[in-house]
Amino acid sequence: MNYGVQLTRETYALLRRRSHEMKRDPDEVADEVLRAHLSPAHPYIEMVATRSGSKAMIKGTRIAVSTIVGYIRLGESPESIAQSVLPHLTLAQIHDALSYYYEHQDEIEAELIRNTEAASQARVRERLGDDAFLRLTDQVAQP
Repeated sequence: MNYGVQLTRETYALLRRRSHEMKRDPDEVADEVLRAHLSPAHPYIEMVATRSGSKAMIKGTRIAVSTIVGYIRLGESPESIAQSVLPHLTLAQIHDALSYYYEHQDEIEAELIRNTEAASQARVRERLGDDAFLRLTDQVAQP
């Protein structure tokens, strides 16, 4: 299927300059640029706004990329996740989540750290104060 794209004179001049510098056909360069910008790098991943900030999620689900990473760290394989752990996901979705993780490791690692039990307890303690937190967790306040 072929589509036509109309370029401004300035854009066309830039395209011709770049293609000349690269010693490539202008149509090839234009096709490559358009594909890079119009095709999603991760077709199964979307960014979702949550209370704690933006999260990478598998599209159409409530499954975060960090959840998939967590299952992998627990020893699950992509195949076992798709077959028994989260059977509503496809193997392609799981592999895309892992690909996203490898390209955005710092972001996902920070999310995993924010979601640890210790980090959650620290947030609750900060909101409630020490005395209320200790009562809530059946701990005794230290004199």
